[in-house]
Amino acid sequence: MQRHQVVIVGGGPVGVALAVDLGLRGVSCALVESRVGLSRIPKGQNLTQRTLEHFQFWGLVDELRAARLMPPGHPIGEVTAYRSLMSEYWLAPPGRETVRSFYSQANERLPQYQMEAVLRKKMATLPNV
Repeated sequence: MQRHQVVIVGGGPVGVALAVDLGLRGVSCALVESRVGLSRIPKGQNLTQRTLEHFQFWGLVDELRAARLMPPGHPIGEVTAYRSLMSEYWLAPPGRETVRSFYSQANERLPQYQMEAVLRKKMATLPNV
């Protein structure tokens, strides 16, 4: 019988990220998940600066950014609306880009299944997971 220090139930983004983090720290863990493949329906698509800092610590920022589906340089923030109640035109004030200098990484936008694929690929390389 194989023994592990930690058993993680659920292989979504949080479960796989936990397995990667524990694996990189040398903690033996097993991940239990009922689905074999990734869902092609994105349940999320925006990764904040803090999330990207985790990917940086795990050495996965380049792989994550390479998995982006939107063209490079395509904006991922600000919304322009026409004819709001306040004025003829309305432009949402800059959001995360105004605080970029406070973080080591900029935010990113890609479907959840693309992010999960990057995490699963890394998890597969860890001998104690």
